Amino acid sequence: MSDTYSKNPKLETISNQNGMSVTIMDWGATIISLKAPVKGENSREVVLGLKNPEDWSKQSCFFNATIGRFANRIANSEFTIDGIKYTFNSGAKHCLHGGVDGFDKRRFTLISKSESSLTYTLHSADGDMGFPGNFDLTVVYTVTDDNRLKIDYLGKCDKKCYACITNHAYFNLNGHNSSVLNHKVKMTSTEFLPLDADSIPTGEVRKVKDGAFDFTKEKTLGRDFRKDEQMTAALGYDHPFLIKGDLNEAFICLTSDDGKLSMEVYSDYPAFQMYSGNYVNQGDSRIEARDDGQIYPDQSAVCIEPEYYPDCPHLPQFAKLNPMVTPESPLKKSIIYRFF
Repeated sequence: MSDTYSKNPKLETISNQNGMSVTIMDWGATIISLKAPVKGENSREVVLGLKNPEDWSKQSCFFNATIGRFANRIANSEFTIDGIKYTFNSGAKHCLHGGVDGFDKRRFTLISKSESSLTYTLHSADGDMGFPGNFDLTVVYTVTDDNRLKIDYLGKCDKKCYACITNHAYFNLNGHNSSVLNHKVKMTSTEFLPLDADSIPTGEVRKVKDGAFDFTKEKTLGRDFRKDEQMTAALGYDHPFLIKGDLNEAFICLTSDDGKLSMEVYSDYPAFQMYSGNYVNQGDSRIEARDDGQIYPDQSAVCIEPEYYPDCPHLPQFAKLNPMVTPESPLKKSIIYRFF
């Protein structure tokens, strides 16, 4: 991690006329604050965070940051392209979220801004964290009049490279430090990817029907929490669900405990990781909440991370859904959060 990570952060805020506002920090192109309008009250803060942006380096949960060059896990911290093996500086057996100095710890450059939109860029040199090719990422945050936050990613590389960019927002629609296990959840997903003990996909695609991973009918996040052996190693939900990848169709809807605020998520990625915040209060990741100064507990947020399949470089059977970035075919993906 850079010694200067999160020092002297530059913050920018975008908003609409309904009271929705989003504040972005240039370190990690990170969402510092996301306030959503709620009828009959002031706008709610719906993402976890610290009071002081300069303390962001004290957390190790990737709070609300841009993740790259490859979101989620790559088994054994390596992949092979055209007979060339690339090994990553991951600090662990398996590469997670781009390595020890991933995009979440980089200062992005703000190149344009308006009242409702911010555009950031980042250059990742050939060999950065072990990844091939010069990779140039553009991230655009836009707040719309119908209370959507849209994030657009454009990643160009001068070599073939597996790349997957997402945002690791930690959502709690209650608007305060609390558990999210009573949030209501409904998904369109009918399949998920089972994981091994190291959270690497086994290659199986499993139906969710009538099991703990079945959210096709609305239920609370906690109703079947830890009621499947798949949740033993992960201490809860931390699994990829498969989706159509259609920006016009929401694949999940979350609703706050009081029912006053809901959030739909859209993306053209083929999967998303749902993580129930099982390690927020583990080891050195314990941090004080911005609203009450108390330590955030486990399950104080849920992450919805649209992405390619985790470890897709080692899952050739799904290659069509998880293409490499090439000089001719850039990464071009979007995520939309809609609040109502």
